[in-house]
Amino acid sequence: MNPDPPLRTCLSDLHRESGGRMVDFAGWEMPVQYESIQKEHLATRSSVGIFDVGHMGRISISGENALDFVNRLVTRNIAALKVRQVGYTLVCNTEGGVQDDILVYRGEGSTVSLVVNASNRQKLLQWFQECRESQGDNIEIRDNTPATGMIAVQGPGAEVVTGHILRQDLSRMGYYHWREASLLGTPICVSRTGYTGEDGFELSAPPEMIRKLWLTLFSAGAEPCGLGARDILRLEIGYPLYGHELTEQTNPWEIGLGRVIDLGKSDFIGKTSLQAMKDRGLSKRLTGLVLKERGIPREGYPVIAGGKPVGTVTSGGYSPCRKAGVAMALVETGCVPEAIEIRGQAIPVSVEKPPFIPSRVKAIPKPK
Repeated sequence: MNPDPPLRTCLSDLHRESGGRMVDFAGWEMPVQYESIQKEHLATRSSVGIFDVGHMGRISISGENALDFVNRLVTRNIAALKVRQVGYTLVCNTEGGVQDDILVYRGEGSTVSLVVNASNRQKLLQWFQECRESQGDNIEIRDNTPATGMIAVQGPGAEVVTGHILRQDLSRMGYYHWREASLLGTPICVSRTGYTGEDGFELSAPPEMIRKLWLTLFSAGAEPCGLGARDILRLEIGYPLYGHELTEQTNPWEIGLGRVIDLGKSDFIGKTSLQAMKDRGLSKRLTGLVLKERGIPREGYPVIAGGKPVGTVTSGGYSPCRKAGVAMALVETGCVPEAIEIRGQAIPVSVEKPPFIPSRVKAIPKPK
């Protein structure tokens, strides 16, 4: 039986025309790089990089009880968000494991929009439907992913170039806020969000407008960037990635995400288990590591202390800014890592709390 062909975003043909090397990622055909991962990375850190994030799931939930419905599904109190504010939060299962880490966009009234990871979109849509049926909520769940595209504009020049193209002053727009814009009569959702550690925006719109925006940004000098650059950018800042730091077996307290878990709010899925996890204390902690010698740490490599394994790398790679290998690893509580085993050799490390480089934006806003 032949596997289903990968899905394509509305920019797939433009990636090929620009020399993008396409790979299958979470069931989508996506560019992993163009000319060079390092070139794309440095362009984002110094100027402007643009990323196709159309594979991310975009879901709207509307109806009289939509806000309360979503609040029962996530770990933070999104009812505390102001209108047009964006909140980072977790969707947990009943055992407290992480089904996904998502962004919640608070709209007018009770309307809520979500941006979820590509690999979890179908799982979450099914989960939301099951929760709606079991709770009897009169709400509408709509998957807007096929009807829209999404791009991220990231870097120190993102505000100027994005504002110029949209013909809007974005200088007063707060981090982790969103607004509606219109260009050539087409609505565009503009959020001051991103996962690179740089200032920037994520733009959602119908496919033809996304294509126009991409081509205009490219003509303005923005560097097209692939998954490879995106991954090392988020690693340098220490952002977790689903499937690496986060899984359905993850204890989110160990990953340092207690700041987006509000045990004081009314009941939500996973609350009892999350409270029990916290009460038991942590057996592992997510730890940042920097190699003292040449080498590239990869996911799954053992972390060594006292001559024995005490943890495992969850994400690792080469940081062009630090000119060194950096990693995040789950390490037994109380152990101080001394090395990462790379191809049979113990490469010494220093312990360093991420971010590994100065970030130009605040940490992901905490719940209020």
